[in-house]
Amino acid sequence: MRVLFLQRVWTENLGPMYLSAAAKQAGHDCHLIIEDSKPDNRAIKEYSPDVIAFSITTGAHQWALKRAESIRETFDVRIALGGPHATFFPEVIAHPALDAVFRGESEHAFVAWLNACESNSDLKTVPNIWYKQNGEILKNSLAPLIEPLDTLPFPDRSLYYNSYPWFRNNENKGFISGRGCPYSCAYCSIAGLRDMYHGKGRFVRFHSPERVINEITFVKENYGLKSVIFQDDTFILGNERLDKLLLLYKEHVKLPFVCHIRADILTRDVALKLKDAGCHSVDFGVESGDESLRKNLLGKPVLDAHIEQAAAFLREAGIPFRTTNMFGLPGETFEQAMKTFAINQKIKTRYPSASIYQPYPRTALGDSVINSGMAGPDYSVDSIGSTFFRTSLLNRKDMNRFINLQKFFWLGVRYPFLMPLIKLLVKAPPNYLYEGVFLLCYAINYAFSEKVSFKHVINIGRRTAKTVFFGKM
Repeated sequence: MRVLFLQRVWTENLGPMYLSAAAKQAGHDCHLIIEDSKPDNRAIKEYSPDVIAFSITTGAHQWALKRAESIRETFDVRIALGGPHATFFPEVIAHPALDAVFRGESEHAFVAWLNACESNSDLKTVPNIWYKQNGEILKNSLAPLIEPLDTLPFPDRSLYYNSYPWFRNNENKGFISGRGCPYSCAYCSIAGLRDMYHGKGRFVRFHSPERVINEITFVKENYGLKSVIFQDDTFILGNERLDKLLLLYKEHVKLPFVCHIRADILTRDVALKLKDAGCHSVDFGVESGDESLRKNLLGKPVLDAHIEQAAAFLREAGIPFRTTNMFGLPGETFEQAMKTFAINQKIKTRYPSASIYQPYPRTALGDSVINSGMAGPDYSVDSIGSTFFRTSLLNRKDMNRFINLQKFFWLGVRYPFLMPLIKLLVKAPPNYLYEGVFLLCYAINYAFSEKVSFKHVINIGRRTAKTVFFGKM
């Protein structure tokens, strides 16, 4: 089978790479096209796929469905949807352009589906899919979680690099050392995913340290690599595993790396080991500077003391850090939002980052907001945009102030003397000037926290701005 992955943003996504690797191992052919500005039917015709696959998050799903409609009018192919949106909203299979949707971990399921399609076999034994047959929607059950993870082949990076050499020349590349997260933050989909997989294996699993190092070394030798981004939800889980991984990394990789941590489990010893292995920077979630909002609304019982202690450990180890934060939370007051500035100023966050809260359905907080009517009477999953950096769906009169606070967050944290001016500026309606300020600050943050050149940042911005940021305010 000839499989075409279709996307519109200029990012290397590990999901399609894992699927492509599994499919190629089973004898199928895979290709990728990025349609960042307009449909490219000519390129699709040249490849002549049997299957077109989308890996989509909620918000980006609207583009995928519209594109699937237009493809259906022109090409005789099977069309499949996977990724987070398909996992949590499998009922999207009702869309007339789709043949199948994949839920959860789908490397094995995707190969089984391709094999069945190739041989015109019955799909009833293919796990993790919802599909159509004779006008009826059939819902297959989930397979157990994949374990051991080392049985999976390395992600197929050639999927991107063969078609787009620009990706091959990226200064940093993403890796994961494990899957799953043990925490249940109310704004995150992890708890829902864990419930979905209840009784189907260990939710938190890891690659062996040797497998992780072998993959990184392979990429370093074959594709060029200057820095590593570990994309695990929480990289510092599992003390023995982490110790061995860091020792092997220091010995065999010898490149700077970035990782995600959690403030309430970071110790001085771990911070020092991260630094010794080559850690360039870390990021962790503050989310809100108001401890009660963080604990009671967001379901994240990380205390101010945890955050301050983690920051102290990182400064002692010489590791700069980025924090993630949110504005416009349900019920958040302006004074509580000011606490988010204050705690980041206090811990001297080097790379402050903030988003605007979005009520994603099928998260605990999102469902609560939607059911209470705070998202407005006309809310639907199709209302969600492709970014949480622009605006909000919460129905509150003072939301514009929080949207503007997010735009000035980096400046306010790095230069506290600007706070009186920021408090005045946020009273104006959101506008493109403020967005320009945010984009500039975001670029500076990204360049230094991820250890990449401004040339690379400009290239990313030029390629993604037209699909993510340029549009209706």
